[in-house]
Amino acid sequence: LMDVLGEIIMTKVLSEDKTRKQLLEYAQKIGAKEDLLHLFDKWDRLISLSPESEKEAMSYEAVIEVQNLLDIKAKEKLLTINGKIVLPNN
Repeated sequence: LMDVLGEIIMTKVLSEDKTRKQLLEYAQKIGAKEDLLHLFDKWDRLISLSPESEKEAMSYEAVIEVQNLLDIKAKEKLLTINGKIVLPNN
């Protein structure tokens, strides 16, 4: 997952809309799109209602929660044959 996120985020600085679009495309592939949409809604609402002085710190918390969600969901989608992992999910 870090490779995917790194490629999305580190290649170049994308607008928030483009970043969200790419994250949602990835989330769709691993079955986490609805969960990710709920996180976006949750954090958009919380950040919009917060004092300006707290918004940056909250943004970091939101990113961590999104990353944790995608990591957990990606691990659930490991490729296995007869119960053995074929391609480890690094």
